[in-house]
Amino acid sequence: MGFPGAKITVSNGNLLREITALDAVPCLVATVKEVGNINALRPIYNLQDAEQKGYGKDKEPFMWGLIKEYYQELGGKQLLYIYGTKADKTMESVLDVTSADGLQNALRQSNGAINMVAVARSPEAAYNAGTDFLDTDVAKAVAKAKILAETQQSKNMPLRIFIEGRVANEAATNNYKPKEQANGYAAVVLGGTTKGNGSAAVSLALARAVKYPAHVKLGSGQNGALTAESIYIGSKPIEEINEMETLHDAGFLTFHHRTGVAGYFFGVDNMCSDDDFRILVHGRVIDKAQRIASIAFQPFVENFVTLKSNGSINDSEASYIENVIESSLWAGLRGQVSDIAVEVDRSVNLANTSNLPVDIKVLPLGYLTWIKIRLGLTATINK
Repeated sequence: MGFPGAKITVSNGNLLREITALDAVPCLVATVKEVGNINALRPIYNLQDAEQKGYGKDKEPFMWGLIKEYYQELGGKQLLYIYGTKADKTMESVLDVTSADGLQNALRQSNGAINMVAVARSPEAAYNAGTDFLDTDVAKAVAKAKILAETQQSKNMPLRIFIEGRVANEAATNNYKPKEQANGYAAVVLGGTTKGNGSAAVSLALARAVKYPAHVKLGSGQNGALTAESIYIGSKPIEEINEMETLHDAGFLTFHHRTGVAGYFFGVDNMCSDDDFRILVHGRVIDKAQRIASIAFQPFVENFVTLKSNGSINDSEASYIENVIESSLWAGLRGQVSDIAVEVDRSVNLANTSNLPVDIKVLPLGYLTWIKIRLGLTATINK
């Protein structure tokens, strides 16, 4: 049966039936050149700190560019973990839970504290990305990310992952739909700030997620435009790409302009799924709830309770557990969710099983993604 503890299983398929910190400890995983930076997890707090720790523009141009972009968008000093990988290491291998020098290594070194990750790479010149629109590595990375994230969630250390949607052949038609991949833990970012190299601005997504609480969408109009001056897909500015809305609707996390407002915004914070966790905010809020609940339950582990004659938990003790857990969740999530309900199963025979099922339901906030306005002339106005 394993060690005593509180095991949390995150249910899915609830929001489609009308149900639906800890907020961000980020890690940027990307290609480095210097031997001393490979497979090393280091905390930094701003661009200057990164440069002093060996991630300068001359020695580590790719990682430096991502860090610069991240802190420019963040607009302040804050913890960011850096984890460097070899140029020949694919995103698929980085996200492979069995890889000793992949992201799993960084997560282990951080004791599970990392909960938001951006993965990018700068491959060697000889690398073959394939002839499709996307680098073949992207789809493989999404598949590996799901297994890794499920492993972390089983440890009560959930995380969400931004994967670089590297463009291999911008002339090809895209046939990959992230929303069909059944992986609400990962998002594929499409569009970058550098022209012609096929990269994607995962650092912008990571910075936006860190800058605001878990319940705030990356593209919230209240927070203004991104700091990026230009966004490209391959060699083309997104203004010249007619298929941007099609790519967005396929499930990519990508960029657009908004009428009457200068600058770029994220569209819907799409994840690689079409279920409850098809948008990032839902995943981040439930991740936060899981981490809070896993801590709140610890005082009850291996503790005793009184039982009724049928072996089930006494009602007053069940109510006490419900109140403690609910209070803890509200303390951490107030303002980020609409409602919370905790229910202890009072029918289980604890004398025989020592296994107490508890249901936690979180009602998320609503989001004004599409606003339909009816506009017209009228002969009269009644107020």
